[in-house]
Amino acid sequence: MSAVNDAQAADRLSRRQEWSRQIESWVRSNREEAYRLASELVRIPSVNHPPKGNEGDYQRFFAEWMVDAGAIVDSYELSEVAGLTEHRAYMPGRDYENRPNVAGCFFGKGEGRSLLFSGHADTVYEGDEKWSHSPFSGTVEDGKLYGRGSYDMKGGMAAALMAVKCLSDLGLPVAGKVYIESVVDEEHGGANGSLAARLRGPQADMAIIPEPSNLKLYPAHIGGGIWRAVFQGKSGIGFAGEELVSALEATLEFANMLRDFGAYRKERMTVPHWWEGGRLPEVTLLTMFSGDINRLIQEKLPASGALTFWIEGFPGTTGEEIMNELQAFYDARRDQYPLLGTCWPEITPLIRYLEGSEMEQSLKTDEFLTLVGKIGENLGGAAVPVEGSPFACDAFMFNLYSDTPALVLGPGGANAHAADEYMDLASYTQLIQWYAEIIVDWCGVQGGEEHAAEG
Repeated sequence: MSAVNDAQAADRLSRRQEWSRQIESWVRSNREEAYRLASELVRIPSVNHPPKGNEGDYQRFFAEWMVDAGAIVDSYELSEVAGLTEHRAYMPGRDYENRPNVAGCFFGKGEGRSLLFSGHADTVYEGDEKWSHSPFSGTVEDGKLYGRGSYDMKGGMAAALMAVKCLSDLGLPVAGKVYIESVVDEEHGGANGSLAARLRGPQADMAIIPEPSNLKLYPAHIGGGIWRAVFQGKSGIGFAGEELVSALEATLEFANMLRDFGAYRKERMTVPHWWEGGRLPEVTLLTMFSGDINRLIQEKLPASGALTFWIEGFPGTTGEEIMNELQAFYDARRDQYPLLGTCWPEITPLIRYLEGSEMEQSLKTDEFLTLVGKIGENLGGAAVPVEGSPFACDAFMFNLYSDTPALVLGPGGANAHAADEYMDLASYTQLIQWYAEIIVDWCGVQGGEEHAAEG
């Protein structure tokens, strides 16, 4: 009996190795098609301009591509999702006209484990900085794909599409269902599209979010929010001895306090194991205004000032807790910031606080992380880093508001949200193969014994 079992195991290993060789060969032979797909996605502007966004054309292209690839596709308006606006995680104030969510189902008759690739269609705007290439050109040059959204995160979504096309072209009968969904309104504190998808489905055993992780595994991610502080001083030049208050100087003093607060937090925060030795949550100034910005010459102390700032937090931290911590920091140091005593700002959130989260700890999640890490190590020749993400994203809608744990795994590149954003094409092609191998091992293959029996 032992000899029979050994022979069966050897046969399974040989068959699995052959599938890997076929996948690798297909990815190598179809690199140009993969580049064209990612480039075409970048060339369709899908910029988010809250409260509106122009994801419509991109989403229609995405849906048509999946239909042509043999998927069963569900395209729906967010207004169709029952219970969305009543959900405690819903953020009001957005307009979703002509901004559908799209989800496609590939393979599987339900007898294997399911896997969902979920990403956002929207990008931040192209900015007013100078680009080396047009921000929506999708230019391929020197091993890089340039353009707004190439790195965050159309390249990762293109990799998911190419992975299912690879397995379909090879005729591998994947046992479990594979879903690919493209949701709207993730940038600028959105995530209502992600919430709508969790309420409507698909529901999967595990999810991968192809945000740009630079081929690292992020089982956890930080949270963050944007606030606006508005200052009201007393303007003039004091000819009659009036007591004036410069809103500009108060704004600058508050900015310095934020810098001190950021350093204070880093010294005292308890660091979860995912971030040990890594990047800690930041306090970042975003914009600052004071006085009449339409006048070149100012002849008096400015009466008004405003700044916006971003503060991050580990999983389990809320936006309210951060604001309370900031207030307590100031209260204990009032003498260090005397202007704020007479010109304390009104602070309001500009977006929802994006909650930090992590994948649940379970045998299923441990198995999935081990499987994904082993495949990545085989492909890259070195152990894959597993750590906490240095950015906020919509994974919290999975980890906190659904039964589907979400792992962040995406391509390499640089300049997200900045000029000359690009995706590294070598990482992109590696990711296509990685995704295809994950599908085979996690979802199983009909007629094989690799995980296919587990539902």
